[in-house]
Amino acid sequence: MATPSLFFGGTVSQNYEDYLGAFLFEPFAVDLASRLNFDGVSKVLELACGSGRLTKHIAETLPATAEFTATDLSADMISVANTKVTSDRVTWATADIMDLPFTNDSFDLIVCQFGLMLVPDQMKAFAEILRVLKPGGKVVFNTWTDRDYNKVWAIGDEVLQSFFGENIVGQNPGPFALGDKEVVFGMLKTTGFSKTNATSMECIGETDSAANVAYGFIHGLPIGSFVQKRGAELMPEIIKSLEENYRSELGEHPLKASQKGLIFEAVK
Repeated sequence: MATPSLFFGGTVSQNYEDYLGAFLFEPFAVDLASRLNFDGVSKVLELACGSGRLTKHIAETLPATAEFTATDLSADMISVANTKVTSDRVTWATADIMDLPFTNDSFDLIVCQFGLMLVPDQMKAFAEILRVLKPGGKVVFNTWTDRDYNKVWAIGDEVLQSFFGENIVGQNPGPFALGDKEVVFGMLKTTGFSKTNATSMECIGETDSAANVAYGFIHGLPIGSFVQKRGAELMPEIIKSLEENYRSELGEHPLKASQKGLIFEAVK
């Protein structure tokens, strides 16, 4: 049986944006948008747009002549993004990265922020991206690096392991499934991409309170579904433990957390 896609629907979508959007994802969205070159680009596709953090920056900088389609597997995520991104430059669509509803050779540029490592079959996703890119087109995407460079994830994983004895954050699909650049290079080259490149980006995420981070880590990510299935009665205790550990290790007012990601580029 195929591994199901991680669930970002229902209340998870709004919690993702409200508790984690500015803190974890905005710095990387600003960085990724700054790396995009729109010269000669007429059609852009964003995959796994989430709550629209990257979408907003692309819509603000894209040339007026270019078409822009933003997609996500979760219709609820798109609804959240649609309230955040008011630009009429964006065409929204639900789409599965492993089965994209677009014809061959459709897009000059495809972008994805922190989405591909969450796909159950990443090789199939890369093959679909290659298929819908025009010859000479480029894909640009980012992933998290090793868990220990990303303190919110590391602390959260340690707390969850103390309750369940499992490395939940380290599972595949999961946030660190594509954290090894040599492995990703191999996947891209096997798929048929050329001119692969990767650079790293580090930042400090800031937010006000440890309580918000703890709540968002459980209720703004698919981790909450895991906890509900394995021990729903433990939810309050887990969130309390997360809050205490985040406060102890990262402070608050503001809470500051180190973050590190990889930015990949590959050409068809």
